[in-house]
Amino acid sequence: MRYFCRTINTTDHSKLVWWRTFQLCIMVVMSVSLLGCAKMRNFAADVFRPERIVPVFDPNATITPQTGTVIYEENGIVAMAVPLNDVKNVVGFGILIHNKTDHWISLNRDDCQMLDQSKNMIKQIDKSQHSFYFKRNFKPKLPPEFAADVFRYDKTIRVQGDYAVLPTEDLMKTNIMPKHSLQFYIYFPKSSAKSTNLRVIIPKVTSEFNDQQTTFVFKFRVQRG
Repeated sequence: MRYFCRTINTTDHSKLVWWRTFQLCIMVVMSVSLLGCAKMRNFAADVFRPERIVPVFDPNATITPQTGTVIYEENGIVAMAVPLNDVKNVVGFGILIHNKTDHWISLNRDDCQMLDQSKNMIKQIDKSQHSFYFKRNFKPKLPPEFAADVFRYDKTIRVQGDYAVLPTEDLMKTNIMPKHSLQFYIYFPKSSAKSTNLRVIIPKVTSEFNDQQTTFVFKFRVQRG
Protein backbone atom coordinates (compact mmCIF):
# COMPACT_ATOMS: atom_id res chain seq x y z
CA MET A 1 0.00 0.00 0.00
CA ARG A 2 1.31 3.29 -0.98
CA TYR A 3 1.10 6.28 1.21
CA PHE A 4 1.17 9.69 -0.34
CA CYS A 5 2.09 12.72 1.73
CA ARG A 6 2.48 16.41 0.92
CA THR A 7 5.65 18.03 1.99
CA ILE A 8 5.68 21.72 2.97
CA ASN A 9 8.70 23.90 2.37
CA THR A 10 9.33 25.58 5.74
CA THR A 11 11.32 28.38 4.09
CA ASP A 12 8.41 29.36 1.85
CA HIS A 13 6.03 29.17 4.80
CA SER A 14 8.17 31.56 6.85
CA LYS A 15 8.33 34.03 3.98
CA LEU A 16 4.55 33.91 3.64
CA VAL A 17 4.01 34.57 7.35
CA TRP A 18 6.51 37.44 7.26
CA TRP A 19 4.88 38.96 4.18
CA ARG A 20 1.38 38.82 5.68
CA THR A 21 2.65 40.34 8.93
CA PHE A 22 4.31 43.12 6.95
CA GLN A 23 1.08 43.79 5.02
CA LEU A 24 -0.89 43.95 8.26
CA CYS A 25 1.57 46.45 9.75
CA ILE A 26 1.34 48.62 6.64
CA MET A 27 -2.46 48.61 6.86
CA VAL A 28 -2.36 49.61 10.55
CA VAL A 29 0.11 52.41 9.91
CA MET A 30 -1.95 53.74 7.01
CA SER A 31 -5.13 53.66 9.09
CA VAL A 32 -3.50 55.51 11.96
CA SER A 33 -2.01 58.01 9.54
CA LEU A 34 -5.34 58.71 7.87
CA LEU A 35 -7.23 59.06 11.14
CA GLY A 36 -4.63 60.89 13.17
CA CYS A 37 -2.85 63.02 10.61
CA ALA A 38 -4.67 66.21 11.58
CA LYS A 39 -4.16 65.55 15.27
CA MET A 40 -0.45 64.92 14.73
CA ARG A 41 -0.11 68.15 12.78
CA ASN A 42 -1.81 70.04 15.58
CA PHE A 43 0.41 68.35 18.16
CA ALA A 44 3.57 69.20 16.22
CA ALA A 45 2.42 72.78 15.81
CA ASP A 46 1.83 73.08 19.55
CA VAL A 47 5.25 71.67 20.34
CA PHE A 48 7.19 74.01 18.06
CA ARG A 49 5.17 77.19 18.62
CA PRO A 50 6.97 79.38 21.17
CA GLU A 51 5.37 80.14 24.49
CA ARG A 52 4.35 83.70 25.25
CA ILE A 53 3.11 85.37 28.42
CA VAL A 54 0.10 87.54 27.66
CA PRO A 55 -2.13 89.68 29.89
CA VAL A 56 -5.58 88.61 31.02
CA PHE A 57 -8.36 91.16 30.57
CA ASP A 58 -9.28 93.04 33.74
CA PRO A 59 -11.72 95.98 33.62
CA ASN A 60 -9.79 97.63 36.46
CA ALA A 61 -6.46 97.52 34.62
CA THR A 62 -4.95 99.30 31.65
CA ILE A 63 -3.31 96.93 29.16
CA THR A 64 -0.94 98.50 26.67
CA PRO A 65 -1.24 97.46 23.01
CA GLN A 66 2.38 96.79 22.06
CA THR A 67 3.99 95.07 25.03
CA GLY A 68 1.01 93.71 26.95
CA THR A 69 1.97 95.69 30.04
CA VAL A 70 -0.64 95.56 32.80
CA ILE A 71 -1.04 98.83 34.70
CA TYR A 72 -2.90 99.55 37.95
CA GLU A 73 -3.20 102.85 39.76
CA GLU A 74 -4.29 102.91 43.39
CA ASN A 75 -3.72 105.21 46.36
CA GLY A 76 -1.57 107.48 44.24
CA ILE A 77 0.74 104.63 43.18
CA VAL A 78 1.13 103.42 39.60
CA ALA A 79 2.30 99.81 39.28
CA MET A 80 3.23 98.18 35.99
CA ALA A 81 4.21 94.64 35.06
CA VAL A 82 5.47 93.80 31.57
CA PRO A 83 6.16 90.17 30.53
CA LEU A 84 9.68 89.42 29.34
CA ASN A 85 9.22 86.92 26.53
CA ASP A 86 12.86 86.95 25.47
CA VAL A 87 14.15 85.03 28.51
CA LYS A 88 14.29 81.23 28.52
CA ASN A 89 13.76 78.65 31.28
CA VAL A 90 12.21 81.31 33.50
CA VAL A 91 9.05 83.38 33.75
CA GLY A 92 10.22 86.99 33.83
CA PHE A 93 8.63 90.38 34.36
CA GLY A 94 9.79 93.96 34.38
CA ILE A 95 8.23 95.95 37.22
CA LEU A 96 7.85 99.72 37.40
CA ILE A 97 6.47 101.47 40.50
CA HIS A 98 5.78 105.20 40.18
CA ASN A 99 5.05 107.31 43.25
CA LYS A 100 2.55 110.06 42.40
CA THR A 101 1.97 110.99 46.05
CA ASP A 102 3.62 113.77 48.07
CA HIS A 103 5.29 111.40 50.50
CA TRP A 104 7.69 108.50 50.36
CA ILE A 105 6.58 104.97 49.72
CA SER A 106 8.48 101.74 50.28
CA LEU A 107 8.42 98.07 49.35
CA ASN A 108 10.46 94.92 49.70
CA ARG A 109 11.30 93.63 46.22
CA ASP A 110 12.12 90.17 47.55
CA ASP A 111 8.51 89.77 48.71
CA CYS A 112 7.20 89.73 45.13
CA GLN A 113 5.76 86.31 44.31
CA MET A 114 3.83 84.45 41.64
CA LEU A 115 0.70 82.37 42.16
CA ASP A 116 -0.47 79.75 39.67
CA GLN A 117 -3.99 78.39 39.16
CA SER A 118 -3.41 75.52 41.58
CA LYS A 119 -2.68 78.10 44.31
CA ASN A 120 0.98 77.17 44.29
CA MET A 121 2.98 80.16 45.55
CA ILE A 122 6.24 80.49 43.62
CA LYS A 123 9.18 82.44 45.00
CA GLN A 124 11.60 84.43 42.92
CA ILE A 125 14.86 83.00 41.67
CA ASP A 126 17.53 83.93 44.16
CA LYS A 127 20.46 85.99 42.90
CA SER A 128 22.78 83.11 43.73
CA GLN A 129 20.87 81.00 41.17
CA HIS A 130 21.23 83.45 38.28
CA SER A 131 24.33 81.69 36.96
CA PHE A 132 22.27 78.49 36.61
CA TYR A 133 19.40 80.07 34.67
CA PHE A 134 21.17 82.79 32.68
CA LYS A 135 24.19 83.14 30.47
CA ARG A 136 27.30 84.71 31.94
CA ASN A 137 26.87 88.05 30.18
CA PHE A 138 23.10 88.20 30.60
CA LYS A 139 21.68 91.68 31.15
CA PRO A 140 17.96 92.20 31.80
CA LYS A 141 16.17 94.47 29.39
CA LEU A 142 12.68 95.76 28.77
CA PRO A 143 10.84 95.29 25.47
CA PRO A 144 11.87 98.13 23.11
CA GLU A 145 8.26 99.34 22.81
CA PHE A 146 7.79 99.60 26.58
CA ALA A 147 8.85 103.26 26.81
CA ALA A 148 6.34 104.26 24.11
CA ASP A 149 3.55 102.37 25.89
CA VAL A 150 4.32 104.11 29.18
CA PHE A 151 4.55 107.50 27.50
CA ARG A 152 1.10 107.05 25.99
CA TYR A 153 -0.29 106.13 29.41
CA ASP A 154 1.34 108.96 31.39
CA LYS A 155 3.83 111.42 29.89
CA THR A 156 5.22 112.29 33.34
CA ILE A 157 6.58 108.78 34.01
CA ARG A 158 10.20 108.38 33.01
CA VAL A 159 11.34 104.95 31.85
CA GLN A 160 14.95 105.67 30.89
CA GLY A 161 17.68 106.81 33.26
CA ASP A 162 18.57 106.24 36.90
CA TYR A 163 16.05 106.16 39.70
CA ALA A 164 16.37 108.01 42.98
CA VAL A 165 16.30 105.45 45.78
CA LEU A 166 16.75 106.64 49.34
CA PRO A 167 18.89 104.69 51.80
CA THR A 168 17.10 103.04 54.69
CA GLU A 169 18.02 101.30 57.90
CA ASP A 170 16.13 98.22 56.76
CA LEU A 171 18.31 96.71 54.03
CA MET A 172 15.36 94.75 52.65
CA LYS A 173 13.25 97.87 52.14
CA THR A 174 13.44 100.21 49.15
CA ASN A 175 12.15 103.77 49.47
CA ILE A 176 10.78 105.74 46.51
CA MET A 177 10.69 109.52 46.66
CA PRO A 178 7.58 111.51 45.70
CA LYS A 179 7.13 111.88 41.92
CA HIS A 180 9.86 109.30 41.31
CA SER A 181 9.89 105.72 40.04
CA LEU A 182 11.54 102.41 40.76
CA GLN A 183 12.22 99.83 38.08
CA PHE A 184 13.34 96.24 38.69
CA TYR A 185 13.09 92.70 37.32
CA ILE A 186 11.69 89.53 38.84
CA TYR A 187 12.18 85.96 37.60
CA PHE A 188 10.50 82.72 38.53
CA PRO A 189 11.48 79.12 37.64
CA LYS A 190 9.27 78.01 34.76
CA SER A 191 9.25 74.42 35.96
CA SER A 192 7.52 75.45 39.21
CA ALA A 193 4.36 76.75 37.51
CA LYS A 194 1.65 74.06 37.53
CA SER A 195 -0.78 75.86 35.24
CA THR A 196 -0.94 78.43 32.45
CA ASN A 197 -2.80 81.04 34.53
CA LEU A 198 -0.43 83.19 36.57
CA ARG A 199 -0.79 85.96 39.13
CA VAL A 200 2.18 88.23 39.83
CA ILE A 201 1.91 89.77 43.29
CA ILE A 202 3.64 92.99 44.38
CA PRO A 203 2.68 93.10 48.07
CA LYS A 204 2.62 95.80 50.71
CA VAL A 205 3.71 98.94 48.89
CA THR A 206 3.65 101.08 52.02
CA SER A 207 3.06 104.77 52.55
CA GLU A 208 5.71 106.21 54.86
CA PHE A 209 3.19 108.92 55.79
CA ASN A 210 0.33 106.86 57.21
CA ASP A 211 1.53 103.23 56.85
CA GLN A 212 -1.20 102.49 54.29
CA GLN A 213 -0.34 99.31 52.37
CA THR A 214 -1.29 98.62 48.77
CA THR A 215 -0.92 95.21 47.09
CA PHE A 216 -1.01 94.83 43.32
CA VAL A 217 -1.97 91.57 41.57
CA PHE A 218 -1.24 91.27 37.84
CA LYS A 219 -3.03 88.61 35.81
CA PHE A 220 -1.28 86.77 32.97
CA ARG A 221 -1.53 83.49 31.13
CA VAL A 222 0.92 81.39 29.13
CA GLN A 223 -0.07 80.66 25.54
CA ARG A 224 1.66 79.14 22.53
CA GLY A 225 2.27 81.19 19.42
